Amino acid sequence: MHWIDKEVKFLMEKYQTTDPFKLADCLNYTLLPYPFQRIRGMLLVVQGVTIIGYSTSISRRHQGFVILHEIAHRRLHQGLNYFMVLENSLYPPGKFERQANRFVACLVLTERMPQSGETIYDFAAEHEIPVAVLREIAAVYGVK
Repeated sequence: MHWIDKEVKFLMEKYQTTDPFKLADCLNYTLLPYPFQRIRGMLLVVQGVTIIGYSTSISRRHQGFVILHEIAHRRLHQGLNYFMVLENSLYPPGKFERQANRFVACLVLTERMPQSGETIYDFAAEHEIPVAVLREIAAVYGVK
């Protein structure tokens, strides 16, 4: 089992939830909704206090993905702060972004799985999941 999958399994078994808002609460992370215009979310750790800011300018469902993405950074990349940028970058996503997306996808896919023959784009659209999140582990589940 991949190390990120193990972290997801550990969190799910310990807290019995995949709900991003509940999970953040269980982890004692402070959620800060704000009408960000240029970013979707941010992670900030100040004197051991974890703060996750998320944009109120996006749908509640996407806010959940942003929160999970930031939780992933906190759990997987200790000691670093990240910003999830709304705009497309000229640069491909780095290793840490791909790892955070895998974490989110593992949590999301515990509740629902693609149907046989369903493309990653169909599945993403049906469940309002960002395609980038699913791409990281699509091969593991045989989704095209």
